[in-house]
Amino acid sequence: MRPGILTRWLVGWGMVCGSLPTAKAQLPVPPVRTYSVKFDLVPLMASGYHISAERLWGPAHRHALVLTPQFYRGKVQNVTSDLTEGRDMVRGYGLAVQHRIYLSERTTPQEGFYVSYGPHYQHFELAFRASSWQPEVAANGLTYYEYRARDQKETINRYGATAVVGGQLFLPTLPVFVDVYMGVGMRQAHARATVPGSHYNSGMSDYGASGYYFPLGFRVGVAW
Repeated sequence: MRPGILTRWLVGWGMVCGSLPTAKAQLPVPPVRTYSVKFDLVPLMASGYHISAERLWGPAHRHALVLTPQFYRGKVQNVTSDLTEGRDMVRGYGLAVQHRIYLSERTTPQEGFYVSYGPHYQHFELAFRASSWQPEVAANGLTYYEYRARDQKETINRYGATAVVGGQLFLPTLPVFVDVYMGVGMRQAHARATVPGSHYNSGMSDYGASGYYFPLGFRVGVAW
């Protein structure tokens, strides 16, 4: 090999080798997804719509704040309540706040097993029909009481706290994930109705239930 060709070959090889670290350093780094929005499918059975917003914090991205506004509107289902006469309807709102802690560091933030805890508040307005004594005004102007089926209303305010364990997993190559959790909670309800008694306290899944309960959830969401 002639000296000129050898020199050019060595110079070219040195330039290629010298550019490799630079090229490696310029490889795109996947962005850290610190925000997500997710929808819980389980509350749909109670005409509820729970939409959660999550934000990571901390250098290891293992802590997160989760806010869950809750909205209720629609028919009361017999899977949650003992239905009364007529068509029971529910309207309401609520808010849950939780501190979530992912149990191990992952290359993909917001993924893996976690524990979460925090308080919540809910307000329900339920419309139903039930028989009751109510004053009636007759054609002659006199007032008397009549016992019959009427439109009734019950208002419930409920507050409590929960602690859950769960797991969150992203779909391959997508910012879409599923989030499954279960846990234990404690809550207290205060009801006021146009007829005596509480009409929505038939079990743990009912709107006016108090005491211990076991929350379950299946969420689908997207992160960015």
